[in-house]
Amino acid sequence: MNESPPPAGEPKPKARRKGAAPDDVGKALRSAYDEALREEVPDDFLDLLGKLS
Repeated sequence: MNESPPPAGEPKPKARRKGAAPDDVGKALRSAYDEALREEVPDDFLDLLGKLS
């Protein structure tokens, strides 16, 4: 199946990375999520949240 090139000025679609198994993607997403959960909430943000309630 031949795909036509993108119109002028639009970026070329990125090719899919070969070899990345869905399990690898899931593990990477879980790892990023777990890391974000371990981060501390900045005091400035907590102060802002306190002002909302």
